[in-house]
Amino acid sequence: MDASPVACAGVIRFSVSLPQADVGPDDVVRFARRAEELGFTGLWVLDSTVGGVTTHTRTFEGMHVLTFTAAHTSRVRLGIAVLVQSRRNPVLLAKELATIDVLSGGRLTAGIGLGNDTPEIAGLGFQIERRVRRLTESVEVLRALWRGDAVDFDGELFRFTGLRVEPKPVQPGGVPIWLGATAEPAVRRAARIGDGWIGSGSSPLDGFPERVQILRAALGDAGRDPATFPVAKRVYLAIGDDARKRLTPVLDGMYGMDGLTARAAVCGTADEVAEKLNWLADAGADELLLNPLYDHDEHLERLAEIVRSF
Repeated sequence: MDASPVACAGVIRFSVSLPQADVGPDDVVRFARRAEELGFTGLWVLDSTVGGVTTHTRTFEGMHVLTFTAAHTSRVRLGIAVLVQSRRNPVLLAKELATIDVLSGGRLTAGIGLGNDTPEIAGLGFQIERRVRRLTESVEVLRALWRGDAVDFDGELFRFTGLRVEPKPVQPGGVPIWLGATAEPAVRRAARIGDGWIGSGSSPLDGFPERVQILRAALGDAGRDPATFPVAKRVYLAIGDDARKRLTPVLDGMYGMDGLTARAAVCGTADEVAEKLNWLADAGADELLLNPLYDHDEHLERLAEIVRSF
């Protein structure tokens, strides 16, 4: 099948989420290869570290899935959204992300955000105080280590002298960092320090246009060109006459939030799903990360058909 209809669908880019929960290696490979064949822009995963709201599910760790997928694909971009920074040491993360970028031939995008702290992590040793400062300094550390040789850093939380991280990412300047954010201060922060912004899949769909407007205003305040700043949105979705009925226990159960599917997901016939995706594109999304949670292979084929209509 010609890959161009999906990859070149108007001005909007369409990516898909890799199967990650209750699947095996063969499922990941089959889906990834088919998505690349169909021409989707990217393959994304969730961060599934310990102590998060989704970690009670049987979900593969995201960065390992990307490394595995890199070995079975050659062109499609790879992304993770979003890494919860309080669970990650930025120096180690710089090494891990650079390694994936090299192994994939420079195809990685890293989403990073504050995430949510849950009671389970209280005794696990994570440094969760000063979360905003930890995020902003971590982004500085990542870029410094990717762009420099013997790096000195003197921050409030991180300090080191003559530190080297090798290999460097393939992509000039390092792996693109997209800030995951929903609250207004966090969206403004993304405009100041991010290489892009991605709206979470659990955030209400109806709030997306307002967040885009906040982002664009903040980009202007920072002297940055909105036309060169990627805007993305993860979209949990299901296609079919009984789509909402089937998705609700899966999505609400994954996050432990009653009513989440009604607020945040796109469900319905192919025409209804296409209409809502078009609405998100009109609201300012440059890239839509399409995320089915069941019947992954079947959804992939149907989504390719929908995308061709754009």
